[in-house]
Amino acid sequence: MISDQKFDRGMLTLKVIWLAMLMSLVIYLFVGLYVGANVQSSINEDSLDILRVIFYMLSFAILMATRVVRRLILKGKRYYQAATLQTSSLQRYLTAMIVALTMSETMGIFGLVLFLLGKNSIDLYLLVGVSAAAMIMYRPRKEEMIILAQEKPEDSTAGGTVS
Repeated sequence: MISDQKFDRGMLTLKVIWLAMLMSLVIYLFVGLYVGANVQSSINEDSLDILRVIFYMLSFAILMATRVVRRLILKGKRYYQAATLQTSSLQRYLTAMIVALTMSETMGIFGLVLFLLGKNSIDLYLLVGVSAAAMIMYRPRKEEMIILAQEKPEDSTAGGTVS
């Protein structure tokens, strides 16, 4: 079981990371709106339309993949050395949250890039908004951490529990 001090420190670290990444989306908005007005676009409209479709499709795929990747990390399924099964539930939760938040933030970056290239503010607002919604959905939760800490780790090679 995780000590309360270690648990609280881990949750504080996660909340600081979460807030910093959420604030980075606000920075993307400011950068896009203030710097974007002075940047000249060097891409033609056809290429921009193709890039827009690619970024929106990637954003959708990332949104769907984030949930799957997060679940896989939280389950602790390992397909390599059994020694790595010794990672604690806190480490798995920290890893899962950081990966999920990073994947969520990429959508905001796509919006900023599209805005800087095409000056379409809808791209910026929409993708940053979806990114923020995903970050709020995957925010660190104390209840999740407690449930994960109470579960027994599974041995991925034998299908049972590790003693």
